[in-house]
Parts: sequence; C-alpha cells; structure tokens
Amino acid sequence: MKRRELELALRSAGKVAREREFLLIGSQAVHAYCRRPPAEVLLSQECDLYPRNRPETANLLDAELGRGSRFARRHGFYVDVVAPELASLPRGWERRLKPLRAGTVTAFCLEVHDLLVSKLAAGRLKDLEFAGALLQLRLAEPRTTRLRIRQFPLARDRARLRSRLQAVLDDLQSPHSGAN
Repeated sequence: MKRRELELALRSAGKVAREREFLLIGSQAVHAYCRRPPAEVLLSQECDLYPRNRPETANLLDAELGRGSRFARRHGFYVDVVAPELASLPRGWERRLKPLRAGTVTAFCLEVHDLLVSKLAAGRLKDLEFAGALLQLRLAEPRTTRLRIRQFPLARDRARLRSRLQAVLDDLQSPHSGAN
C-alpha cells in the first residue's frame, strides 16, 4: 500500500466511523517513519486499524472498508479492523506511538521497534521477512529491538523473540540473502 492509498483508507475510515483517531498497528505504520518503505509494505493490500475512541464502529468499518467491501473492490486495498490486543507488544508501546496525519484524521502508528517485535512475536514467514527488511534498510536497530524484547512480561516470550531476532539477523548475514 502506497502512502497516498493509506491516506485514502484513513480518510475513508474517519468518514465511516465519524472518528478522527485510529491506532495503526500493522506494517503500514512504517509510513510514519520513512518516505520509501520496504516492498513488503508497498505490496500489502491491507492496513490494520483500530478506532481509538469509538471501538463500537469496528463492525461498520469492516462492512464498508474491509476485505470484500465495495471500497476494496474499487481501490484494490482494504482496512482490516483489528483490536490492539491482537499484537504482542512490549510494555510502554502506547507512549511511543507516532502520529501520521491524513486530512483531519490521525493514525497513531506503532514505533518501528515495537512493530518489529510484534512481527517477531507473530512469527509467520511474511512477518519475519518484514522484520528482516526493517533491519536491512536500517529502519530498525538490533540493539533497540533487544531492549524492547526485554520489556515483555514473560521470560518464555523473551527467549522466543530473541531466538527469532537472531535467526533473522543470521539470515541477513548469509550469502544467499543478498545482504552482503
């Protein structure tokens, strides 16, 4: 999803929900940090949004802007209405949100290291590839990512996240990755 597409989705969500503030917790949050996001962001057809002040509008947003909606068929991208609890995030993530404005609508985007850690927690191939892209493009730093991993409450989660981060870093160093 290109930035202009994200902005259209945000403005449309604002109109449908009569809401001016959203949480943007998926890969599209990278748009708040750079003008040239990784291909993984541009190729995605969805933005993971949550209405910040009017959660009761989630079903309406899904019907009007979600996958299979007329909006999605017309534009080729859609709004995936999610709850913030869906993402596994380190303590303090709320204090690190970064605003991204689209007209009168503001999306509060996950800080890039919080986003990277949530992708490591999800652990799907596409999430690990995205994590690798953030690190390879130096949009995120391993050191700060490790600090965020320490902010997870459960030791078993921290160990799993450290292991996944190391696997991504190792892959970036391997000859087949194209990083060298």
